[in-house]
Amino acid sequence: MANPEPGPSLASAVQDLAENDLERLMNEAREAQLENPVEEASLKPPNLLVWAMVAALLVLISIVIHFFWPAS
Repeated sequence: MANPEPGPSLASAVQDLAENDLERLMNEAREAQLENPVEEASLKPPNLLVWAMVAALLVLISIVIHFFWPAS
């Protein structure tokens, strides 16, 4: 009895199909991006005054807890 010729395994067939799907999706995405480009969002710098106030409040809370929390 002769052994049949080994064909492509199921795993390699699934991988080839996945690569083809990925390539197709990437090509469609490139075409869509060329037709309708996404504009860059204008980023404004963070307001440092707000973050400084938050930091100062946290430090003040820490100091108040340290000095006024009753020791057991």
